[in-house]
Amino acid sequence: LHKASGNSEYLNYVTSNKGWSQKMSEFSWDNKYVGAQTLLAQEFYMGKKDLEKYKSDIDSFVCTVMPGSGSVQIRTTPGGLLYIRDSSNLQYVTTITTVLLIYSKTLSSAGISGVQCSSAKFSASQIRAFAKTQVDYILGNNPMKTSYMVGFGRKYPTQLHHRGSSIPSITSHPAKVGCNEGQSVYFSSSKPNPNVHVGALVGGPNNDDQFNDVRSDYSHLEPTTYMNAAFVGSLAALLAANSEASLLLPQINNGITNVVI
Repeated sequence: LHKASGNSEYLNYVTSNKGWSQKMSEFSWDNKYVGAQTLLAQEFYMGKKDLEKYKSDIDSFVCTVMPGSGSVQIRTTPGGLLYIRDSSNLQYVTTITTVLLIYSKTLSSAGISGVQCSSAKFSASQIRAFAKTQVDYILGNNPMKTSYMVGFGRKYPTQLHHRGSSIPSITSHPAKVGCNEGQSVYFSSSKPNPNVHVGALVGGPNNDDQFNDVRSDYSHLEPTTYMNAAFVGSLAALLAANSEASLLLPQINNGITNVVI
């Protein structure tokens, strides 16, 4: 609110309530500490030294997710994907990635050499590079050789757990579809969804990088606004750094192509 409005009352509030900030290991739809800490660390590096607590807490967050850190808490799958929990895990990956990309830019702009995590130190470029591996994984550079964004790449989920996607549109099916029919005929169908929900992110693979494209598996096939919203931030951060930034997307034939978004 302070950044959006310029109203110093909001900044004064967080300055006076630094004790509420905690070291966290996730950033999710109902836990926004890390997001606030990321923004307030920017203010710290712009001269507001009384916000050091927030800078310290976001440094701690970086250390919990960076592989090789002496205080890492979030592990990765064998294929390299950050893994917090099985239910819609990509919600955490997309938010973490966005934070890492924003904070790495903050560090670079402030001329900071990196974040010290026990005996390991990670430069801004290393933090950014790791974040990009997560984006590449989501878009297809993974053991399943599948993109977890519907409609992107040659292989992506076809049985999205989404009523609007799994029931045909009125254009192709003018007759009424009752609630029971939606469940018995379309939800239970083994066929691909009739409507491709282009751009939707699904929950992603399990902790062993495996993914079963079955509509009833909502933990891995359900799209959410909070996954897509965070991923927009990740993509914007990567593309803003280069007017023609490319993301690696492996094709079904195991070849690699650069896809410019």
